[in-house]
Amino acid sequence: MITNDRNVWRDKRIFITGGTGTWGQEFTRQLLEAGAAEITIFSRGEYRQVEMRRRFQEATNVRYLLGDVRERKELISACRNHQVIIHLAALKHVPVVEENAREAVKTNVIGTQNVVDAALSNQAECVLYVSSDKAVDPVNFYGITKLASERIVQLASQESSGTRMITYRAGNVMGSAGSVIPIFQETLSRHNKIRVTDPSMTRFFLRKSEVVARACEAAELGVGGEVLVPKMRATTLDSLTKVMIKHLGDERVTVERIGIRPGEKIHELLISRNEIERTRELDRLWVILPFFPPPAMEQHYAECSPVPFNEYSSLTADHYSLEDLESLLASESFLTPVTSPGEDLYFKKGPYAFH
Repeated sequence: MITNDRNVWRDKRIFITGGTGTWGQEFTRQLLEAGAAEITIFSRGEYRQVEMRRRFQEATNVRYLLGDVRERKELISACRNHQVIIHLAALKHVPVVEENAREAVKTNVIGTQNVVDAALSNQAECVLYVSSDKAVDPVNFYGITKLASERIVQLASQESSGTRMITYRAGNVMGSAGSVIPIFQETLSRHNKIRVTDPSMTRFFLRKSEVVARACEAAELGVGGEVLVPKMRATTLDSLTKVMIKHLGDERVTVERIGIRPGEKIHELLISRNEIERTRELDRLWVILPFFPPPAMEQHYAECSPVPFNEYSSLTADHYSLEDLESLLASESFLTPVTSPGEDLYFKKGPYAFH
């Protein structure tokens, strides 16, 4: 069994790109608990930083920098004296990326190369790059940029002897900004209506605390150059809507089927058939080895078993029962009606209705 004796977080200075989002704030919470000496939030959204400052106002060792991963020179300077870099910054909304491909390349691809350069220039100990299930056999431009970024991190790992570069590829975080669950909660609470793309659609889901905890575990376990994938359960959109309508709708609820968007899959993959031969099983993670793993990596994972499937798909993975899904949503407060004043999401029609 693989053991880990690395102290990745305690007393370390940690740099998080795109750190004001759902992932970044959960990383910040967990890493503060793990004893990080200092956490730097690096992002280009002033207001989101103000909001995050309010949430973490008692954490005097969290600092905030306005900046953009596109700016290589400034990023290298900002990363100075940080031992760990967590790279979250990206353009993520599928239709927006389709319509702004050049901007997506600048942020998602060139931005990732800049993060790698900053890590190597500053001799960081570890880079944790957070990828997406959409990088697997991509059919939209967002997925293409995430796959390209995975390869950038893997190739950089081959060139670096002192910086471990870990890729963590995950499915959906339950309740992340702009995703389907909070939108369903909002529209059902305010309008007793819901827009559904395709009820048969399946997606991987995990609560944010778990998916980030497993990302931290990936950074602790990884040698550098591999892709680590959390073990996740999935659900159908039909099951998700049934549970949410049960708690937030009534007998007059309106369900409108709008069809899938261009570039969207009915089922997502976390591990493709082409990666299976290089995939091994850990306790809470799968690990995908590079095509030519170095001897140290082969030794590190030598006792790990091959995986018991041909691909890791949201169609064939373990699914939440309705009862488990209900419990999970309730634990994250997504079955509670929205009562506070806020943005009315129901007017968002067409391709921008869902993340």
